[in-house]
Amino acid sequence: MNTIMHSPHSPAEKLRRLATAAAPTARAQPDLARIVLDRAHRQRRTRRLGKTAAGVGSGLVVLTTLAAATLLGRSDYVTVTQPSTAMESTVRVGERVVLNKKLPPARGDVVIVHLARDGHTYDAMLRVVALSGDTIGCPAGPTGRCATIVVNGTPVPEPYLGATATDPFPTSTVPDHMIFLLGDNRAVANDSRFIGPVRFTDIGGVAVQIKDRNGQVRAVPGAPTHPGPGDTDNVDPAGQVPPPGVSTPR
Repeated sequence: MNTIMHSPHSPAEKLRRLATAAAPTARAQPDLARIVLDRAHRQRRTRRLGKTAAGVGSGLVVLTTLAAATLLGRSDYVTVTQPSTAMESTVRVGERVVLNKKLPPARGDVVIVHLARDGHTYDAMLRVVALSGDTIGCPAGPTGRCATIVVNGTPVPEPYLGATATDPFPTSTVPDHMIFLLGDNRAVANDSRFIGPVRFTDIGGVAVQIKDRNGQVRAVPGAPTHPGPGDTDNVDPAGQVPPPGVSTPR
């Protein structure tokens, strides 16, 4: 076997001597391996916790969404956006009305009512002027115009109408379980003068307050005073404003 001899001054021999001299200072810290392993373990644990937190966060979002969806529709209060001019100037188009779905309507109340016509259903906002068993009419005066509606033989003042006149209509008795409704804008409203009394069960809610486009709240003119929703009450949001022609077809 041949042995390769290196000259003490050869480059290879110089490199060997340098490596031997550097060996004592190149030893690793005794616990370096443990430190490296601990650091890797902490990094893996942080990644797992991050994934878990993300999963919990997603779960909270899902639970919150489900809770909101579950509460929607279960509130006593609902917001409705007025779609037509039938109640002007009491309620203007686009204004929001907060209604109590559990409140029984009384004379003077503004209500939302579910109606059907020619196979189509729609909601209309109108005022209660007579209940079951009441007589209601608007007799013509000497000029041929009706000065005021008459309920149970008594003229009913309606200061919220302003200068709006009501065309005469004959006196009739409201049948059982029915209700007689009129729009405040009598010239355009499609109400009980044309469609007759409506079923009590078709009333979807009683107005308790009106909110204008700026969010300012006001009471319902000419209606009995009803408490509005409190700070802890859930109020179902308003939907899209339907076309005016859908709400009050004539």
